[in-house]
Order: sequence, then C-alpha cells, then structure tokens
Amino acid sequence: MWGKSRPRRGRQTARNAAVAATIAALTALTACGSDSDSGDKKDNGGTAARSGSAQLDFWGWNPAYEKAVSAFNASHPDIKVTYNKVEPGSKGGYAKMLAAVKANNAPCLAQMGYETLPSFLVEGALQDVDKDAAAVKSKYSAGAWSQMSVAGKTYGIPVDTGPVAMFYRTDVFTRNGLTPPKTWDEFAQQADKVHTADPAVSYSAFGGNDPWWYAGMAWQNGGTWFKPEGDTWKVGMTEPGTQKVTQYWQQLLDKKSVSADPTFTPDWYKRFQDGSVATYVGPVWFTALLEENAKDAAGKWAVAPMPQWDAAGKSTGNIGGSGTAVLKGCKNTKAAVTFADWMSSDPGSLGTLVKDAGIYPAATAGADLDAMKQPSAYFGGQKIYDIFKESAGQAPTGWQWGPTMTQVSTDLTDRIGKAASGGGKLADALTEVQGTTVKAIQDKGLKASAG
Repeated sequence: MWGKSRPRRGRQTARNAAVAATIAALTALTACGSDSDSGDKKDNGGTAARSGSAQLDFWGWNPAYEKAVSAFNASHPDIKVTYNKVEPGSKGGYAKMLAAVKANNAPCLAQMGYETLPSFLVEGALQDVDKDAAAVKSKYSAGAWSQMSVAGKTYGIPVDTGPVAMFYRTDVFTRNGLTPPKTWDEFAQQADKVHTADPAVSYSAFGGNDPWWYAGMAWQNGGTWFKPEGDTWKVGMTEPGTQKVTQYWQQLLDKKSVSADPTFTPDWYKRFQDGSVATYVGPVWFTALLEENAKDAAGKWAVAPMPQWDAAGKSTGNIGGSGTAVLKGCKNTKAAVTFADWMSSDPGSLGTLVKDAGIYPAATAGADLDAMKQPSAYFGGQKIYDIFKESAGQAPTGWQWGPTMTQVSTDLTDRIGKAASGGGKLADALTEVQGTTVKAIQDKGLKASAG
C-alpha cells in the first residue's frame, strides 16, 4: 500500500513527528480527527441524525459481522450501523480504507488485523478513543487490549485473539509411550525419540515460513521486534528472546526431527492426516483447518498446553487476531465504541461470531459461552477450549507490531522458508530481514535502526 518513491522532506518531517507523537500521547495524529472538527470536512459515516440517532458506517470482510450488525441495530434504536463488505485487508481493503481517510470520507469503523494498526497510526489514519473506551477495558484480556493500543492510547476494541497450544497425535504418542511435553526441553527430547524410532515420522511441523507463527514463538519468550522510541522505530528481530527461539528450532531442523514443508499446502495437510507428523504448535483457529483438511484423522488428535521455556513458566504466544478500529475523523466516537464493544462482548453477538467465524473472543467472558464448553467430536470428545482459555490470558503484553508488516511478512516467508529447507540458517535469515525492515521503514520517511 506504500509508494515506492522516497517521500519529500516535508512529508518525512511530518511522519517523524507522528512517530514522536506516538510516544508522547499521539496528539499530533488524532487532534485533526477529534469530535470538535468542523468546517469543510466531509461526513465520514459518524454523524448524528436529526432524530438524535447516530449513523455509523463499518467496513470489513468477515461475513459474520453482518449478522452482528443486524442484531445490534434491532436492539439499539439510537444507533444505526451500516456494514459495507470490502476485500480482505491485504487484498485491497486496507488500501481502500487509507484512501477514504485521505479523502475525508472514511467510515467510522473498520475491521483491522492487529499487525496492521501501527501502519495506520503512522499514516495518521486512526482516532484516539481512549476516553470513550476506558470504561470497557476490563472486559478484555490484557494481551488483546494491548494490541489495539500504542503508548497508552486506544484506537478501537479487540474482537478476537489467536491463543496458542500444542496439537498432538494420540496414536503416535501412545505408540512411543509419551505424554504431552511440559517444556521445550522435553519437546526436543521427544522429537529425537519419535524420529529415531521411525524416520518417516516428523515429531512436529515447523511453521516458520508463516511469519505470524514465527512471531508467536518469539512472543511467548518475551520477544519484542518493534519499539517506537522518540521519533525512531527500533527493530529487534535478533534480540535475546527471538535468538533463543531461533537457535532452538535450528537444532531441530538440523536433526531433521521436524518437517520443513511449506505450511497450509495440500502436501502439508496430508501429513496431519496420515500421521507422519506428530505435533503442531499453533493457534486456536487451526482447529477448524485441521478438521477440514484432515477429516480421516478424526479422534486421533488432541490438544495440550504450549510447552514452556521454564518448567514453572506460564507464558504463551498469540498468532492472529483482529479488532474494530475507529478511523480518523469519526464524529461520534462514543457511539462507535458502544457498537464495537457490543459486538465484541455481547453473548449473542459472540455466539454468532464463534459459530460462523470460528473466533476465540478477546472478551474474557467469551470463554464462558456454551459453544466454548462443548466437547469436540473431532478431538475425541476433549473440551479443547479449556486449553485455549488458559492460554488466552498468558501471552505477554509487551509485543508491538511495526509500520511495514506487509514487507516483513513477505521477507520472512521467503528468507525463513529458504533457511528451513537447507538454504541457510535461521539466524542469518532473521538478521537479513531485520536489515530489510529497517530500510523499508526508512524508505517510508521514518527514522529506524536495529536494536
């Protein structure tokens, strides 16, 4: 979505000021879109109608959201939300949103992946709703809330998260006399045992060519890839937390006890079906993918907590998730937050989103929904959401996404994929992507450095 040419000095100065404002309460980015805006600015879908009801536009691509909007409108006569379906963010939706903000005719509300929030922030495209959202903060997990916030300011309401656990083949574990590993050391020991006993079986599927999977592994270990400091973005893909993760998986790859197949391909799923891969450390939404793509393995998979780096540890990662962001220029942030909070926390709305979209709610009360308590036939009658409920509250809250995540995603997929298949080392791949990321941020007219 970013232009290839280097911005003019005037634009560069403005963007540097925007990042500085991120640290100093972000007033420079949000003042021009406050409720007090007046003059020639066009209505952006957040006006108050003469009857007294608020009119809000909401752009997104999740089909289940339309049902939630209809239910909200039926129960809230003073607020009317109009849902407009757009292409998924990475396929054009985000570009359309940014263009609308620049044209002063953006919707009040937008579906937004957590990783994209900082990119919109440095473009000055988000509205600070901290004042309106403060009263509902306690409804959500700290980790999810932090994903819709930067430097203490809030830009929307979280919808769902991607808590991580370990999926494992019960038949392979029984055959090898194993129980789910509690630590990563045990995980590595079991990997040696399983692969030695049957070289045709990989103990686990390395998901590193999926950039968000790799981020989730680093996240668990306290990794921090991005830190805005003053007017500079610090990029740290080789910091100690990530280094430990990188060294660990490199050892498993060198021993060939884990598979390096590209993720989410037919051949990759085939191994989950035929039992030639025994585990996968992944997010809650993988449950639906596993059921869909490995139907014949029903009853052979189970879920266990994510292994820990320390036996006494209680830390997990997060892979995926999104929120409802409030875009710059929204004239009724109170109504916008009212709707966004309702969609993310109302039991009826959550029931729809869990059933139709397969989400794991960011609202802590969502874990108590009836749909989250039912045993899973595919997973042998196990109540799998009990595991994800525990995981959801254990992701460290310090994780921050950067302003060029499309570039990061592309580069990580390429470099780590090559390294995992024998074309280099993971550490070198991370170092290289750290360098390309610093340059990409600088090419946007922002200050950036490794560290």
